[in-house]
Amino acid sequence: MPVQISDGQGRGYLAGVCSENRLRVTSVSQSIEAHINQEEGQAYHLTFSQSPTANDDCILYIQNDDDDDLIIEGFYLYVSAACQVYVQLGDTGTRNSGTTLTPVNANAGSGNTATGTFEKGADLDGGSATLTGGSEFMRWVFTAAGTTDFFNLECDCVLPENQTLTLWCDTSTATVTGVAVFFYHSGC
Repeated sequence: MPVQISDGQGRGYLAGVCSENRLRVTSVSQSIEAHINQEEGQAYHLTFSQSPTANDDCILYIQNDDDDDLIIEGFYLYVSAACQVYVQLGDTGTRNSGTTLTPVNANAGSGNTATGTFEKGADLDGGSATLTGGSEFMRWVFTAAGTTDFFNLECDCVLPENQTLTLWCDTSTATVTGVAVFFYHSGC
């Protein structure tokens, strides 16, 4: 007996199959990011601008406090001078003199807010801070100041609950201005 696929809504609609045993489908395709933003209202932009006080200072801290994964698509970045900006995953410990940032929901009709810790600072790893233990995930080398560019994280960066991402700058002579583009997703 052939298998019938019903609509699952109790309306009695059945899926059709062609002579080549392929399911007849008319569909709409949408990126997961667009779906999360439009249907779930869980896409965000986090803007920041920070100059480090010394070489290799942590200037941005993101920790996911949500049950769903926080997925970072990439960063818009502008630097005021030649420098290297790098991302670390998994740093733990306390931060030094952080300023709380509030991500903006990319869906103007959503009342959702980002769940996590979002901070910037000139030296988040200095003073009495114990911020250590991360692994470098990505590095961008800027030979001079330039225009704002988007740096896509090709595989995205997934932060499960309680995991962290930190952004570092290798010189105190540059200001890093940017936007972290991210959304929350459970995987199903």
